[in-house]
Amino acid sequence: MKKIIGVSMVLVLAFVLLTSTTILAADVNRGGIVEKTANVQGVIVQNYNPFSPNALHNTYGGFYETLVLANTHLGEIEPWLAHNHYWEDDLTTLVFELEEDVYWNDGEKFTADDVVFTLGLGQEHAEISQAGIWDSGLLEVNARDEYTVEFVFDQVNTTVMPSFGSIYIVPEHIWADIENPASWDGNEDPVGTGPFIHDEGSFTEMSYRMVSNPNYWQIGEDGEPLPYIDGVQYVGATGNEQAAMRIISGEIDWGTYFIANIDQTYVTRDPQNHNYWLPEGNIVYLSLNNGQEPFNNRNLRRAIAKSLDQERITQIMGSGAVPSNPAGVKSGFLDWIPEAAEENMVEFDPLKAREMFEAEGYEENSRGIYEKDGEALSFNLYVPTGWTDWITATEAISDQLAAVGVEASVRQVAWPSPFMDNLTDGDYHMSMGYANSGFSPYYQFDNILPSRLSAPIGESAESHSQVRYENETVDQAFRDYRATDDEELQMELIGTILTEFTYDMPMIPLFFNPTWFQYNTARFTGWPNEDDPYTSPNTAGMTKMKIFLNLQPVN
Repeated sequence: MKKIIGVSMVLVLAFVLLTSTTILAADVNRGGIVEKTANVQGVIVQNYNPFSPNALHNTYGGFYETLVLANTHLGEIEPWLAHNHYWEDDLTTLVFELEEDVYWNDGEKFTADDVVFTLGLGQEHAEISQAGIWDSGLLEVNARDEYTVEFVFDQVNTTVMPSFGSIYIVPEHIWADIENPASWDGNEDPVGTGPFIHDEGSFTEMSYRMVSNPNYWQIGEDGEPLPYIDGVQYVGATGNEQAAMRIISGEIDWGTYFIANIDQTYVTRDPQNHNYWLPEGNIVYLSLNNGQEPFNNRNLRRAIAKSLDQERITQIMGSGAVPSNPAGVKSGFLDWIPEAAEENMVEFDPLKAREMFEAEGYEENSRGIYEKDGEALSFNLYVPTGWTDWITATEAISDQLAAVGVEASVRQVAWPSPFMDNLTDGDYHMSMGYANSGFSPYYQFDNILPSRLSAPIGESAESHSQVRYENETVDQAFRDYRATDDEELQMELIGTILTEFTYDMPMIPLFFNPTWFQYNTARFTGWPNEDDPYTSPNTAGMTKMKIFLNLQPVN
């Protein structure tokens, strides 16, 4: 009798499992091509080389993947090609344990040898060393076994972990035969581990398509390989206005452009389906050249800062940009600002700004511009050509500076050259600039403040440190931060950096450039938003893949 009951229970359980699986499968929709703006203006050039600075965005994550996903919005490291990682006790050896069922899209197995090979390419060819990993103290990379890789560093550097979210692994059996990987243009049908493959014949000067990899290693809720969508069509544009009109019309599912008065121009077209979310992105600064007069004078820099009303600037922009606090940190890190830094903070006070200029010996000339020893506070204010939101901001800045006796003439300059060339060489006084944000203020300020990134005028300054700021107290705080995994001590060290920054004011925080993100729910669901911010909608790196793997067609 017990045996009969047991069999009956098995049959019932089997039926429940079968029907529940069927229900789950029924709840998962598949299919559809997502229409996405390509973030390219003008002619699109096919380039899927992950080592090229001109590679198309879908190269990163779509074709080639990383060991981990660095989710900068949540401040989390998430497993990807490596399902686990850990530091050895001495904090100088980092170990990754790889997924064992991953294949390149040509059918070859993905192993630790591919990881070691990829890192070796960066060591052999310095110009393609991804994420600057070989400059971080990395000594060697070894395969412990087929699915375990170790990275050995010459000293403790606990801040290196997010770098692995920007190191894209390539197959040894393809790239070992490439003599010059930095310039290889024969990668028209890329062999990667990613969820998409190139759609042969789809590439034109204004659009291209990637389609789903039928053998992708990540599995969906229905037991089939991700993604749920059939692919992504990247649509180019001749300029911001054309791209914005396509988004507004509903032609685009995923938009990535600035749209003025977005509620009136976009949302009202289809209130049920037209949505947007503009999370805090990169911090935008008014960059002042600390390497030459007059902005090698701290008091002049602080006076300029007191002349600017960030809130009013963003109101005039009308773009959704969030005004920055004087310390230039995201809202999630306000509690990292120590009391000493708060006391140093420069607030908008145009009358006090005038007093500060005059205290430095400046007097108004016949044009109402402050002048000293025949040198007027008159400068060009550089901004990239066509960046409409930034241009609006510079015009507001120019007006506010004029009100305190400083002449700032807005000059639009082509991006990236010669705009970036001028900043890198120090051939400017005042310019718009930005810095990438990261997991904590450390990653943001490490891009701009260390003296090692600076250079004399006329020589190239690295990264975003074109302001040429040098401060040994700040440098030591960065070194101490990297040498510990004590979170409380790291927070104190950031406090030291913020205290020096708010006092010296080497550049002036203006606003957080929104991550432009419009999404249309008429055809696809699963988008991140303010209520479900599971990742950043930034399209340049890996984080976008969480979106592509989450999207499902409405029908």
